[in-house]
Amino acid sequence: MQKFRILFQNNLFLSGVYKGISGLSLFISIPLLIQFLGENSFSIWVLIFALFQWILLMDLGISSVLKTKIPVLKLENNPSQLNAYIKSTYKITTGIAFFSFLIFSVLIYFFDITNILNITGFSLGFIQFLFVLNIGFFCVQFILNTHKSLYVGFLKGKYAEKSIAVNQIFLLISLVSLYLWGNDFDADTKLLMVSICNGIVGIGVHLGYTMHLFKSEKISFQKRTKSPKNFLKELYLMGIKFMIIQVCFIFIFNSDTYLISYFFGSTEVVSYEILTKYFQFPLMVLMAAMSPLWSIFAKKYYEKEYHWLLDGFRKFNLGFLVISLLFVFFALLAPWIFPLWISPDFNYSQTLFISIGFLTLFRLYSLFYGFFLSGIGELKRYILTLVVSVLLKIPITYFLIQFHFGVSSVAIASAVLVFIWCFLQPWESYRIVKKNLTHKII
Repeated sequence: MQKFRILFQNNLFLSGVYKGISGLSLFISIPLLIQFLGENSFSIWVLIFALFQWILLMDLGISSVLKTKIPVLKLENNPSQLNAYIKSTYKITTGIAFFSFLIFSVLIYFFDITNILNITGFSLGFIQFLFVLNIGFFCVQFILNTHKSLYVGFLKGKYAEKSIAVNQIFLLISLVSLYLWGNDFDADTKLLMVSICNGIVGIGVHLGYTMHLFKSEKISFQKRTKSPKNFLKELYLMGIKFMIIQVCFIFIFNSDTYLISYFFGSTEVVSYEILTKYFQFPLMVLMAAMSPLWSIFAKKYYEKEYHWLLDGFRKFNLGFLVISLLFVFFALLAPWIFPLWISPDFNYSQTLFISIGFLTLFRLYSLFYGFFLSGIGELKRYILTLVVSVLLKIPITYFLIQFHFGVSSVAIASAVLVFIWCFLQPWESYRIVKKNLTHKII
């Protein structure tokens, strides 16, 4: 009984459990959305939701800085400075959200996005309104989303994942309600209702967990402690580095739907999205289990626990062999799962399926070492690798399209690039730790 009590107090374990719950809710939501909206409308919803990832990167990397700096400030026992740091972060985030809404809204109305993204079946005016409405919801959630990074920074990552799980559960309940009582709506109204449900549920859940965080950690904006003069400079310098990383990640992993829509039409996004979500379920669970490591790595590196870090690398490498076998087993189950999950008539490219599978596995391995490099702030070589990958992404994709790989081209291009990361990032991580360990011995 004592072992179970310890296990259910473990941040890594609970983060994985909560992400499993949110992943399962998402897993169930996909076929509901496809049946409720129809394939054409679902492809538009995928394009809209992908825009949320681009809005998230507008935070200038500040959320990532929180996960790195908060554990250090906690160790230095400086609560007033910590409070001022968080207060400044919210001010900056609110300003960014406001200007992001204005910029994205102007761009939406300036360009004919129905033509650019090959969207058919809807008027330009409705698509523009739908995008701007969701941008408004996303910008508010962008501010409230800060609580996730704060929870991770306070080494309470399980609450960040719990908030996502609660959000997905309430959203699933909303979708079930729409599916049962809203099938008589026309296509425009259905997309509008899904957008409103997604926005209201997200804002409500994130606001509730933000209030819980402020109460549990005694965070107050009424205190007038000012940040040092070099605070904003340090915040922006490190934040810009993390923003570059976020931009690179989003371009490599979240631009695929737009590339597919541009080259092959918006309806081709559907099968890609379904296959991605299939592999995303185990990826989400494992990523959630690893997400608290970001701040743990920062803490251990600050405390010069280099042997602990090397032992952690070794354990992950061994564990990844087991994870790879489980991934293969999960992939082999696909022919039996898809007919039950989506439809007996669902057809997909085996090449695309295999490419996305390898991409997911490579991404998971590189992510572990990416968390370490981000946690300790050693980002120069990491950023260089990502920037080069971004520059190569479209040329490789276009090359593969010319050789008739079709929609699979985008996944194969990403898989090749991330496979290279799997060698460069571990090498850099080991180099840094061993270098510091040598200096410590001397």
